[in-house]
Amino acid sequence: MDDAAVAVASANCRCSRMVYVGNIAFNATEEEARGACELIGPVLSMRLATDAATGKRKGYAFVEYADDATAQSACRNLQGHLLRGRPLRVGLADSDRARRRKTENEPVGLEDAIHAASLVSGRPPAPSITRLLATASRHHLRETVSTFESMGAEACKALKEQVPGLAEAMEQVQHLLDMAAADDAAEEARRKKRAASAAEESDDQRAKLRKVEDGGKAAARPILPCF
Repeated sequence: MDDAAVAVASANCRCSRMVYVGNIAFNATEEEARGACELIGPVLSMRLATDAATGKRKGYAFVEYADDATAQSACRNLQGHLLRGRPLRVGLADSDRARRRKTENEPVGLEDAIHAASLVSGRPPAPSITRLLATASRHHLRETVSTFESMGAEACKALKEQVPGLAEAMEQVQHLLDMAAADDAAEEARRKKRAASAAEESDDQRAKLRKVEDGGKAAARPILPCF
């Protein structure tokens, strides 16, 4: 796919209505988190992720907006918004995309790279950068961020100012990683739901079996004659 085709696909890219909001401070209330998300538009639903065993929050949430345009605006404008001193990370949480989630060493693909490009708050990344990132794996992207950040905050800032397009490219990389985190979280939620359903079905089957066994025992019990 050439640069022109990537640019056209980017222009037609649309987010789902559901977004992933990460890096939520653990001491932030649900009302505060919802209030931050409602700065963009009305929130139809919000689910704060919690640990099933301890009930403690995991620091991220899934937020549903009324339409794609509002969700896309949230992905752009809530990114970096400070809540209790911590910058929010906001990305796509498309359930259809999550079912096609990539492994750690598999290329993220052009579709995800284009989605990430559409979320960049500055000028759109060059199509050539989008094509390049599409060939990178999650593992490679994490290594890229780690290497870049290891230079220190001041050096990173200076490089972003000196190298044209670097700031947008690194933001695109971070969006790709946030999307991967949303995919993993959605998959984990589905896994837990399947496990809970299987456990409930197993409990029902055991209850029915006990009922049958108890009925059989009652029928087999001898009837004593009355005198």
